[in-house]
Amino acid sequence: MYTARCPPKVLEALHLHPTAQEQPPSTALGDWYVDFIHTRDHRLVHFVSDRSLLSVVVPVRTLKTALNRHLASLHDLLEQFGVHPAIIQAELDEMGERVVGKTRSQSVLASMRALAINARSILAKATRASPLEISYRLAEVPCGELAMALPSELAIRLLQKRHSNPAERGRGA
Repeated sequence: MYTARCPPKVLEALHLHPTAQEQPPSTALGDWYVDFIHTRDHRLVHFVSDRSLLSVVVPVRTLKTALNRHLASLHDLLEQFGVHPAIIQAELDEMGERVVGKTRSQSVLASMRALAINARSILAKATRASPLEISYRLAEVPCGELAMALPSELAIRLLQKRHSNPAERGRGA
């Protein structure tokens, strides 16, 4: 279980209402913050893990399905990083239950804005970059909030710690 944390403009665009009763996330990557990235040629939905600052970018297409497409895109991104399929599936299973809430962390929002600037820069240089390519490149951007660690490395560590059996630790990503 996790919370999709949205600013008011996203709640309005997705026609969502925040839940009154929130619970702590049961996922390794925590709650996911959701916002939009708009450029002249692209409309994207940007998801950021509050624990690792891992970004997942999906095209807007239809907003109704953006939250669900986030899971498929997260799967593809973690697969690109070589995360063991059982660990990916365990995290996605945990993410099967979702509630919607308001944003809470100003530091996550600030990191998200900085990552969105990086995404726009990537798109300015490579206008045909796929959402997966953008997500992959954002995962390799050192983040000050993480003491200049890479979101990809932290996400992998969190996933392995939460979902690996003791005998399997060290294998996978």
